[in-house]
Amino acid sequence: MKRFLSAVLAAAMLLVSIPAAFAASDIDKHWSRTYITALNKQGVINPASDGTYKPDQAIMRWEFMRYINRAFGFTEKAQISFTDVKSSDTYYSTVQTAVEYGYINGVGDDKMDPTGTLTREQAATILGRLHKYTPTGTAASMSFTDKAKISKYAVSYVAEAVDKGYINGYTDGSFMPQRAVTRGEIAKILYFFMGSSLHTANGTLTESDFADDTKNVSISAAGTLSDATVEGNLYITEGVTTGTVNLRNVKVEGDIIVSGGDVTMDGVSAARMVVKNPRGITPQITCTGNTNIGKTEVLSSSTLRESGLDVSAGGLSDLTLDGENLSLTLDAQVWDINVEKQASLLTTGSTEINTLTCNAKTAVTGGGSIQKAVLNASGCELLMKPGSYELMSGVTATIAGESVSSSNGVTVSPGTFSFDINNTDTLAHSYDFSFGADKNDLQRVECDGKTLSQGTDYNLLTDKNGIRVYKKYLTTLKAGTFSMDLIFRDGSKGAILISTVDSALTAVSPSKITYDKYDGSANHTELSVTVTLPTGTTLSSVKIGSTVLERGTDYVYDGASGLVTFKHELLDKKNTGSYTISFVPSRGATHSCTLEVTDTSPVNTVSPAEADFDANTQSGGYADLTVSLVPADDAELKYIRCNGKTLEEDWQYVVNGSTVKINRSAVSDFAENNANYADFTFVMTKGKNPTLRVNFVTTFALTAQVVDDLGLPIEGVVVSFTPTETEKGTPAQNATTDKDGKATVYVKRGSYTLAASDSRFTNPISQTLSVSSGRTVKLTGEILETVEITVTDTTGAKLSGAVVTIGGKSVTTGADGLAAFTVKRANYTAQVTCSGYTMQTLPLIVNGTVRERVILK
Repeated sequence: MKRFLSAVLAAAMLLVSIPAAFAASDIDKHWSRTYITALNKQGVINPASDGTYKPDQAIMRWEFMRYINRAFGFTEKAQISFTDVKSSDTYYSTVQTAVEYGYINGVGDDKMDPTGTLTREQAATILGRLHKYTPTGTAASMSFTDKAKISKYAVSYVAEAVDKGYINGYTDGSFMPQRAVTRGEIAKILYFFMGSSLHTANGTLTESDFADDTKNVSISAAGTLSDATVEGNLYITEGVTTGTVNLRNVKVEGDIIVSGGDVTMDGVSAARMVVKNPRGITPQITCTGNTNIGKTEVLSSSTLRESGLDVSAGGLSDLTLDGENLSLTLDAQVWDINVEKQASLLTTGSTEINTLTCNAKTAVTGGGSIQKAVLNASGCELLMKPGSYELMSGVTATIAGESVSSSNGVTVSPGTFSFDINNTDTLAHSYDFSFGADKNDLQRVECDGKTLSQGTDYNLLTDKNGIRVYKKYLTTLKAGTFSMDLIFRDGSKGAILISTVDSALTAVSPSKITYDKYDGSANHTELSVTVTLPTGTTLSSVKIGSTVLERGTDYVYDGASGLVTFKHELLDKKNTGSYTISFVPSRGATHSCTLEVTDTSPVNTVSPAEADFDANTQSGGYADLTVSLVPADDAELKYIRCNGKTLEEDWQYVVNGSTVKINRSAVSDFAENNANYADFTFVMTKGKNPTLRVNFVTTFALTAQVVDDLGLPIEGVVVSFTPTETEKGTPAQNATTDKDGKATVYVKRGSYTLAASDSRFTNPISQTLSVSSGRTVKLTGEILETVEITVTDTTGAKLSGAVVTIGGKSVTTGADGLAAFTVKRANYTAQVTCSGYTMQTLPLIVNGTVRERVILK
């Protein structure tokens, strides 16, 4: 019986082992066996319930998603509402995860088609995009007979996959991009894309753990990679989420792609790093030790830090911000940052940026410093002031709270020209216009969509920079307003505004209207004019001066009668004087009438109406101002205004009966910026508001402009202004030059000695002069500037032993890769040599402290 039972048990065990034998034979001799077996060990690809893998069977979309989720450690889930995916389906959570990580889309009509198949080109593209950058391969690099059939969106991804051996063509020379991808093909693509994998939480990986036949390395769980050279790409996946990844003594010959985690790089080198997380999680990267990253492309919000770098380490060298509305927190010393899309940058106090180039709207807040900012887009806002900045033509920005702008306009004089096309006999044969540019640089003249012909429509002036426009061309214009644009070789432009009217078509009646601001006057009423327009023409707009009025708010227009009525609210805002009201029709000429604004209100007076004041606190003229206010018709004083500011009673001024005393410090506030006078308006409850004109007459603006021997302004120089006769002049004062090299003080008439001192000057400079009016004096000093050249390799690592030569003087770099010079302001050529590297030269314009980097290859 025992022998019988043993025989039965042996037979039963043999039967149980049969499926396993079938599973082995399913891939045993298949070309994909190596890849499937490896992924099976990692838990990415498992056999079917019957123990088989079916390597030649087309993979379904949901199966593909499951493999991706497992391979890259994707576990989070999104809410989904596809009509063909139900919560009861076995693949429901798989689709949720795929949607959360955004690597696959539906097929339209709210469907996912989970049991459908993927094409070979689609599979290569999805996996390629998981590496967060677009390859540069082209169809020309492939030799497939059907490469023209590869979809445009997939060409670069397929080219890379083929080049790196992730996927191959067929023996007949074709690729078959639209053919359904098989399980075996997916296993091979995944195997090579992932490469050697760290997918176990808190695991460790070294070069000894790498597979021999794959170059990439992927990390999809918190852990450590150390003592390794990665021949391909290193991919830290979104699967890490916020876990910690430590990289120690790792050289990456391809790219580092960081999509998640808190990553510490100690002794890591790579020429390029890409940072992107599509789920809104902010990757954090800290560079320490001997870490050198050449270029970093930031595609989503992230945090980049440097901490405890070795003296020879380059850390993070260059950054490019190219994500949608990303926010970067930066605590590092970097060379160049290029912002390609709208972004915000938060810097710490220890952050240093050599050159910040903003090609899109950028906000920079926090501390630290920027040596140079190049702003090529409007709307940029820099909290700190850079050492220097450049603005592209037409760009406006806010720097350190101050609005700045740049313009490339060329001034044309006269800038306007008008005539009546109904009376062209009054036109002269030609009209001359001069401009502030070289006439030989004028490329073309355009007007009303037409390029004018030189010699026929216009010609260059012979005696000065300008053009002569002929009557022959002017008479071709119709009624309306035109801009004649002058376009120069460097892209700058000038313009002549030409306004033509046709007196035969449009009429305005009356030609003059009068408004009295005094509410007791008969002319204190809404005003109307009648505008007669040709049939088929409507009134487009109404202007006072250059201001376009708002219909319904500023005026009312009755199209049937042509009556335009101007409202009290508009008229009361106007100061007394004459204004031109323009009526702009939908076509034809603009006509106008005159608005005269008067004010016959009872007159309140102030005595005296004019007073002198010396804003110099050292002068006896620096005193409170006292005037008598005589109201009319029981009017009372409401408040005092000056230059748009309202003074505060009992602080800036005091009223005692009919006497008003204005505090000297309040008056002095309006004497800034070399003002000659200030008007203090006494705003009354009724009647005309009297004005006290305060003249700032006693002292004069004395400006020292300090320049170097190249004529360039020097900022930050202390200039002393000392009277030669103390009893007659203003006491000695010191002032510091601004970015234009100017330092200004206010002094009385007399003789003064101006002396400029700065540690950079080779010799002190001074000059004595007599002052009887405001004047500017130029002081020229020869100064020495600091030039720092940092030499690195392509990874940003600093090179010691490099020889830098400037102006005949050579300096050898130390461990920090730095060579420092002290030279006069001039133009130089720096030559950099280092054993094992190609020599580089660098042109230098030295007109201030220069800090440059030279990358040797």
